[in-house]
Amino acid sequence: MENENYKILAVDDNPKNLKVLAALLGPLNYLVDYAFSGPEAIAILETESYDLILLDIMMPGMDGYETCVTIKSMPKNNLTPVIFLTARTDMASLNAAFTSGGVDYITKPFSPEELLARVRTHLELKSSREQLLVVNSWLEKKVEERTEALRSANEELEKAYQGLQSLDKAKTEFLHMIHHEVRTPLNAILGFTNILYDEVESEEVKEHVDFIYHSSMRLEKFLAVVLQLTELIARDKPLQKRPVSIGRILETCLNDYVAQTRKKDIHALIDPILRETIVNGNEKLMKTCIQGVLENAIEYSPDGGKISVSLITEEHYTGCEISDQGPGFSEQALKNLFTMFGLGGQHIDENVGLDLCLAKMIMDTHSGKVEVSNLPQGGASVKLLFPG
Repeated sequence: MENENYKILAVDDNPKNLKVLAALLGPLNYLVDYAFSGPEAIAILETESYDLILLDIMMPGMDGYETCVTIKSMPKNNLTPVIFLTARTDMASLNAAFTSGGVDYITKPFSPEELLARVRTHLELKSSREQLLVVNSWLEKKVEERTEALRSANEELEKAYQGLQSLDKAKTEFLHMIHHEVRTPLNAILGFTNILYDEVESEEVKEHVDFIYHSSMRLEKFLAVVLQLTELIARDKPLQKRPVSIGRILETCLNDYVAQTRKKDIHALIDPILRETIVNGNEKLMKTCIQGVLENAIEYSPDGGKISVSLITEEHYTGCEISDQGPGFSEQALKNLFTMFGLGGQHIDENVGLDLCLAKMIMDTHSGKVEVSNLPQGGASVKLLFPG
């Protein structure tokens, strides 16, 4: 320890005591100043700073306790350690020493070794405290800088989020407008193609009219699905759910496709237990999800084929498995089942994969899952699993 860096103020009304302190501290290169009374010490401390104060208790006029209280009230000295030098050893005097702001005391007469050890200890503690204060100040500054940086970053993120929200809203409104503006002429096209189909006699022309009709239907469905996808992506409100019968939704969906199943002589079998199978979900979205899967199954089932819908349960999940006897999914399709606009292969070419993508998004909003596979005996399987 470099003792010459430390300044000590010794306060005692007895010059002999000060000479003893000078004899002990001077040879160790401590810088020692002296005061003969409390008021003199306070006057010195108003202009000078010290690393340690040695303070006698029994002094005339202002005693050591009062002097210490005054010193500790001075902002630049409130952290300066004060060691009392006293001949008093009663507990009340010692308590008063600590209460007034002292950090230690040495009883007179004291041994040189004890004095030097106490002085060295408290000087080292003061040095450590000051270093800690410097480190804390540095850390506080860094925390303030990081906090300000995080605040600025959060503001930028909030602005970006608000911008994205506005874009999502504008996109949804735009798609609603497009859906309305396109659906109106589409309805006219569909109506006139039906009339035209009945009026024409040429089978070749009927085939062309039928192609126009189905292309228009595909376009109308495409717009509806894209709109639903957009609304799901932009949805910022909790999903409204209630107990729903899977079997009842399945029966409703199959009734919507009676014409298609009759045309291809497809037999649809629903496990009766599904009517009693209840899950917590949004009925409208669940119907959209099941409709898309059933429509694919009907589209790719062979004439006279069979579509089976059975109860499926897994750990923490309940739902249904819809299987058909069609050609199944191509290898490429299985790799990209839930990617919008990036699909190829059978089962999903006709709707560009939007049905399965929409089904996946709907199941995600329900915290459920979709499992798709080809069956060993041929055909495809789609499992819709709801939590519960």
